[in-house]
Amino acid sequence: MIKNKTCFKVLPGFLSSFICTVLVFFLNPIHPLAQIETDSQDDLKEKVFLHTDRSFYLCGEILWLKAYVTSSANNKPASISKVMYVELLNRNHQPVLQQKIVVKSGSGSGSVLLPCSLSSGNYEIRAYTNWMKNFPATAYFRKKIAIVNTTKNLDDAGIASPAHYTAAFFPEGGNLVNGLKSEIAFKVTDDKNKGIDCAGIIVDESNDTVASFKTFHAGMGHFYLTPATGKNYSAVVTCKDASVIKNDLPKVYDAGYVMHVDDTTPNQLKISIASTGGNISAQVYVLFQNNGHINARSQRVENGNSALLIDKDSLHDGMTRITVFDENKQPQCERLYFKRPKNKLVITPATDKTSYGLRGKVLVDVGTTNGDRQPLSGNLSVSVFRLDSLHQPDEENIFSYLWLSSNVQGTIEDPAYYLSKESEETNEALEDLLLTQGWRKFDWDKANQNRRSVFTYAPEYAGHIITGRITNESTNKAAPDVLVYLSVPGRRVQLKGCISDGAGYVHFDMKDFIGSSQIVLQTNSEKENKYRIEIFTPYSEHFSDDVIPALHVSESDEEELKQGNFHMEVQNGYHQKELESPADMQIDSLPFYYKPFKTYLLDNYTRFTTMEEVMREYVNEISVRRSGTDFRFMTLNEPGFKLQNKQPVEVLMKDNPLVLMDGVPVFDINKIIAYDPLKIQKLEVVASRYYWGPIIADGIISYTTYKGDLEGYTLDPNDLVLDYDALQQQRIFYSPDYSSDKLFQSPIPDYRDVLYWSPDISTNDQGKAKFSFYTGDLPGKYVMILQGIAVNGEAGSASTVITVEK
Repeated sequence: MIKNKTCFKVLPGFLSSFICTVLVFFLNPIHPLAQIETDSQDDLKEKVFLHTDRSFYLCGEILWLKAYVTSSANNKPASISKVMYVELLNRNHQPVLQQKIVVKSGSGSGSVLLPCSLSSGNYEIRAYTNWMKNFPATAYFRKKIAIVNTTKNLDDAGIASPAHYTAAFFPEGGNLVNGLKSEIAFKVTDDKNKGIDCAGIIVDESNDTVASFKTFHAGMGHFYLTPATGKNYSAVVTCKDASVIKNDLPKVYDAGYVMHVDDTTPNQLKISIASTGGNISAQVYVLFQNNGHINARSQRVENGNSALLIDKDSLHDGMTRITVFDENKQPQCERLYFKRPKNKLVITPATDKTSYGLRGKVLVDVGTTNGDRQPLSGNLSVSVFRLDSLHQPDEENIFSYLWLSSNVQGTIEDPAYYLSKESEETNEALEDLLLTQGWRKFDWDKANQNRRSVFTYAPEYAGHIITGRITNESTNKAAPDVLVYLSVPGRRVQLKGCISDGAGYVHFDMKDFIGSSQIVLQTNSEKENKYRIEIFTPYSEHFSDDVIPALHVSESDEEELKQGNFHMEVQNGYHQKELESPADMQIDSLPFYYKPFKTYLLDNYTRFTTMEEVMREYVNEISVRRSGTDFRFMTLNEPGFKLQNKQPVEVLMKDNPLVLMDGVPVFDINKIIAYDPLKIQKLEVVASRYYWGPIIADGIISYTTYKGDLEGYTLDPNDLVLDYDALQQQRIFYSPDYSSDKLFQSPIPDYRDVLYWSPDISTNDQGKAKFSFYTGDLPGKYVMILQGIAVNGEAGSASTVITVEK
């Protein structure tokens, strides 16, 4: 069975220099602030961004993707994780498709064929690494895509459904406190998670109006309120269609702290701290945390108020977390502040023309520079697709995601708006965004002392890790200290061993494990008791609370859907072979024992009808012994020859060698003796003691059948055999070449809506690169979108439009 479990109770030793669960920061060696401990693991966190070729698909099409894995500390490509998990979730957050993608030097690519079993609707594609599973699912990359199944009728609810609105309110810093003035931000959205225009009032329990408000940008806004002791407050929101929403404001506390950040001056931030109750005169500490960079200040609250001025130049670009601690070093208030980044990868695409004919060649020069226009090499991906009412460029790009969207909850509408030129309007909109989707709160009703992070999952720094657990079949208790073998049947020998830990867990590091195949898990049935082995899913079973909105399709889109379906069917009908063409796998095909001592190709010998004859007559390195009806093998230890009276003396090792049949361990030698030797193509012998992780073998005998499929061999009933999808083997994007007259004049139609996709465009040290592709048989406007990142962490995107004419 495959299921999810807590995997790593103790992290391997290589992480000891990499992981620090709690950092202590000093303002002054003798200052009380030196005693404050705070979680600051941003420099140990990874981010993932996916560039997909489009955001709207039909069932039967291929979704192409490029993954960028970066360090949260500086957005530089991260080299720790070598595997990324990609899932397609339906509106109920149920995975409908799952893939494992190879990652090298912080990037990877793959594709997903969208089957006709999917229903029409909005889906969420999400991506994460094994290490990211240690953190909330809200930190995973998530993107909404639309899929239409043209073989099924659309759900009527997706075509026309009544509007539904939601309003939420967020006190700055986390909580409302009686008698303390607070800024309260709000956001009102429809059932598509889009902000809507509205206005409203705040009323107390006597139904008296104490404040009014209206939206400013994307359904967000803010107002101020000073709660009175013993009163409760409610919001009455009137939407643009006259519908009314009534919400209670958050709980009002009798005593506590309130913070306010004023960003109205060009060079300084003013942080106001107010307190009531027993805190009107106390020492507080303010921490500024930005991706591992820590700054801290000590401040005195006198008569319930304090103000702290901070130079903006002292803050790093991007998101800063500002936390107020009380005199007991307990967090009381927190909020985010965003400083627009100065550095950006500038991508400049230049086509040789703006208009092309059918099946015309498009030449593209790409330049990449930093913000100062100095050449900067970059790792890019590019997509070129046909523009229509359904296919439009994404609002999100790698720059806005890494700097802004990845640090707040939910989906940001038009994130580029907040990163545009700084103005009073964009500053106010950004403030509302940080106070709503970036809202932070500490639960004062619960203890927050001495919490340490517990890392359950290790980064997959060498390859995919398969994790499982072994239990005693009779007692159903964990079985520690048991050697478990994992093998992949086939002509390429892939064998791993692991000794179970105290809780019965086993972990197999499967480097270069690519494609779909079976895996076999075993214990040595000749030596061990009977055990039960289970394998856990590597996919996360935690999900964000974000609502995936229903898909709304307009009747005006009917013609575009018909055309798109026709184009897809033509492409699949005429170019199925090219669309399914796999890329070459660059993996080490040698067995784990590399070069054997000797290889026997049995077709080069007179074929015997029994395996006993083959072993006795041909394989000099193996001695066949028999005791009653039981056979055993003894390996000649070739490096262990001894000289006695100047003559060599053979040294036989006492235990059976490790015997493999198409890579699967065989512990019962009688099964080998009974096997038909005519099904064996070759056998390889390692004539010495061999150490492979925890596996210690007195020699190795590896039998390989003609097909590598264990033909006629029966596994032990206690062996666990599973179909397993390993790392995805990449497809080659189909991009025809019309350079010859014969191909140019070919009658086979070319109805590609995606003209070009490449996940691997790299500019050189001068920031230059070239690529080319051909247009198809569909006229129209096509958008070219490039995204990428430099080794120094500067990210950027660019787009340009070309026209294809008849």
